Amino acid sequence: MLGNVATVHLPEVSRVLGPVHGLAYTATVIAAVLLMGGRHRVWLLALIPGIGGLLAARAASPERAER
Repeated sequence: MLGNVATVHLPEVSRVLGPVHGLAYTATVIAAVLLMGGRHRVWLLALIPGIGGLLAARAASPERAER
């Protein structure tokens, strides 16, 4: 997304980055749902735009699961 800002919102860049960004967001949510099965907190965190994937990965880490 920063590439789009750096290129002053060129339509060609937007056409590529828009779907890639959407696919990455969708893949993060689907991966959290499939990998964490019954742990609802993990895949709900994945729904948060921007930092959801990082929060879900942190919540799913083995160190936090033991607590």
